[in-house]
Formats: sequence, structure tokens, C-alpha cells
Amino acid sequence: MNIVEKHYDWGFALTPRSLTTHLILHHTASESASAESIHAYHKSLGWAGIAYHYLVRKDGTIYRGRPEDMRGGHTANWNYCSIGICFEGNFELEEMPQAQFDAGRELIADIASRYTSIEIGRHCEYGSTACPGKSFPFDALVGARLESGDAERTGEPDAWAKSACDWAVEQGIFLGDGNGEFDWHRAPTRQELAVLLERCFEKMSK
Repeated sequence: MNIVEKHYDWGFALTPRSLTTHLILHHTASESASAESIHAYHKSLGWAGIAYHYLVRKDGTIYRGRPEDMRGGHTANWNYCSIGICFEGNFELEEMPQAQFDAGRELIADIASRYTSIEIGRHCEYGSTACPGKSFPFDALVGARLESGDAERTGEPDAWAKSACDWAVEQGIFLGDGNGEFDWHRAPTRQELAVLLERCFEKMSK
């Protein structure tokens, strides 16, 4: 996978990101957009510059946006813990070209292989927006994650966390699927976190 490195004139210093739990997918909502044009537009809004970490163009070329270890500016309230990928195009109106699909699929699989518990979602799942569009091939793109290693995982937690996970199950804190099964390698949703916190406080108050 070849990523074209870009050098940007940032409006101000970027902030390092120490937590990575989510990968959020976007579209440009315009038929054509380059890394340079997105950077200029985002600077005009008073931002540091291009808000995404990667831009996947229609011809399959992947451009670096913000460095991966820096906070993005792509999703309100989620930039502190997420990587953002933007796909050139308006997927409310058009279909994704094969070259772009193949490149995006490879990029997503690569990121998922390096952040093994990362949760992948569309921008519309984290804010009031139609992004990345009704024709965005989300399921097909994210299917690459299974091929990058998830299929080889067992139903057991990693060794370093097993004793803590066993304790949480015994205390009735963790959520299962109704049959006592847990996906130990998936990040919890916000509603699951709320239930986990409630259960923890109930244990502490007894």
C-alpha cells in the first residue's frame, strides 16, 4: 500500500492523540476534492488544516492528511480517540469506483491490524449528518477487517487481561450475548459503557 506523504502549512500546532478506539469514515460530499483543496478549505474555517488523517481519491491514490498520532478535526466529540478516513466523492449521488474501493479496503484493513480492538463506523453514527452517503459501501469495505486477522481470534481474552475479565464476569459486571458469550476484542458502545458503569456503582454501594 502506497501512501502519498503531503507537507502542509498548518494554521496552528496539532495536538497529539494518545487514545485510539475508533475509525470513522467520511466522504467529501463533492465529486472532486484534493488533499490541498480540503486543507485550504478547512483552514478557511479557522481550523489547523485538513481534518482527516487520510484521503482516498477516486483513482485509488491515498494521501496523508494529519499525522496518524495527532488529533483530527473530522467528528465533533470524537477527535480525541479516533482516526478519520475521507473518501473523495458524494456517495449520496454516485457509486464508488473499484480502484478507490480497493485502496480504501486495504487502508482500513491495515489500520484494523494495528489497532486490533478499534471500532469502525460511519460519520452519521456519531453526529447529525448523512455522511458518508446512502451509497457508501460500508459493509463491503469493513469486511476486510476479518481478513486481516479477526477470524483467527478465539473467544478468550488476551492472557494479560484474563484474570480481570474473569473477575468482571463473576461479578456480573460485563455484558454478554445472553448465552454467556463475550466479544473480548470489540470496543464497547456508549450504551454498553453506561450499563457497565451502572453495574460498577451498584457493586460499590453494597
